Amino acid sequence: MRTLLIVEDEKMIRQGIAVMAKRSSVEISEILECRNGQEALEILKKREIDIMFTDIRMPKMDGIELVKETENLKKCPKIVVVSGYDDFNYAVEMLKHGVKDYILKPVKREKIEELLKKLDAEINGEKKLEGIELQAFTRELMLYLKQPSVTEKELESVRWKFEQYMGQEPYYAVVSARRRGEEEKEPEPGCLELEMDGQEIRFLQAEHSEKFLQNAGLAGAVGVSGEHCSFEACGDAYREAAEARLYAYFRGLSRCCPADMAAGKDGGHVPEEFVAHFVSQFPTEHMEKAVMSFKHLLFQARHGQMAMADVIESADRLQRELSGSYRKMVSEEKQPLFDMEQPLAFLNAEEYEESFCTWVRQIRSCMDEVYDSNQNRNKIRTAVRYVEENFRTDLNMAMVSNYVSMNYSLFSIAFKEYTGVNFVSYLKNLRIEEAKRLLETTDEKIQDIGRRVGFESDKHFLKSFKAICGISPTDYRRNAELGK
Repeated sequence: MRTLLIVEDEKMIRQGIAVMAKRSSVEISEILECRNGQEALEILKKREIDIMFTDIRMPKMDGIELVKETENLKKCPKIVVVSGYDDFNYAVEMLKHGVKDYILKPVKREKIEELLKKLDAEINGEKKLEGIELQAFTRELMLYLKQPSVTEKELESVRWKFEQYMGQEPYYAVVSARRRGEEEKEPEPGCLELEMDGQEIRFLQAEHSEKFLQNAGLAGAVGVSGEHCSFEACGDAYREAAEARLYAYFRGLSRCCPADMAAGKDGGHVPEEFVAHFVSQFPTEHMEKAVMSFKHLLFQARHGQMAMADVIESADRLQRELSGSYRKMVSEEKQPLFDMEQPLAFLNAEEYEESFCTWVRQIRSCMDEVYDSNQNRNKIRTAVRYVEENFRTDLNMAMVSNYVSMNYSLFSIAFKEYTGVNFVSYLKNLRIEEAKRLLETTDEKIQDIGRRVGFESDKHFLKSFKAICGISPTDYRRNAELGK
């Protein structure tokens, strides 16, 4: 429990209850004391109180009026009435106004302990339920921000919940990197938080925004939207803050709002083949060249020559492609090495670039250990012999990788490393060499030779032969006969 408020005009009783509460088994962060209902109401209007003990007879504002006033608060505390025997009927009547229980004077320590434990359990249960409901709502809101085209019924549900959390007050959207290594904190007043794409997104009531931004400990690039006033504007607010954060992320700024962003057109788009090209170069001697091309993309985005959002989308896709292509090739205990935070989870582009380059080299080193193992080399040697003995049959890479019990993707990479060409090219070259031998030494029909060396159709044989030899099988045979 965070706060307990004791409202009692008699100092000795007030302090006695405070001492008993401190000595109870329930952990209380802060105990506040005041002398009458008017002082208590001022406190309740300014901050949330978990539990309030209040006397009935007090000057200025008595306990009965105070309890009625709490019904108008945004968040009402759990109330316990401290009653003298003569006021017992009043205490029972106050139970109708949401009062949880009452204590008769003189106050007993055992009764304080019993009530605090009971109410603390209620508070914890409610907070857990609120947390579950808030998680469900933030998922709905996240989907709405990503895909605003929802049904009218879904829209009404999200709108109603948004207004329940944010009220009708003006607000800002704030987008930042996810805070690291921090314990879970209580939600800030007037603040709605969710996570998306590795970032923390907050909608802050305007009256709380500056205080939050000064004290929240947000590091790295932070994007802040302009002021907005309705649920319908939350999508615009989010996009403003996200764009401002992206600008700050690449330009090395600590905070940015739409007014800080330089005018001008965004840069060009990342080439469509960039990700596939990087992934294909990753297991080869050209990996460092691929890394340099990635760093150049970030440089271009930083200087307005490349669309920032496009670079981030490509970087995110590249991480997923690398992880998806190579994770299963290593042992289970090494697979977590392939996990990396999304690009925008980093403080800024500079930190991301350094982390990405380190990550790529680490997983390449891990892959090299796999490639260089004698066991895999022996398996590839066996595979090559198998292909040389069976290339005339209907053969493919899946069959051969199964034959030597190797992962399909790992086999593909290891086979190319060992032979210098990919599996399809190696198989095709074997078949063409055998076809050349038969063209030179037999009178068999060309289409029969194609089928005999393993090609499934005449067309495929003729096309492959000309691509490799530069001439048709007929011309090859004629040249061979002339050379005899």
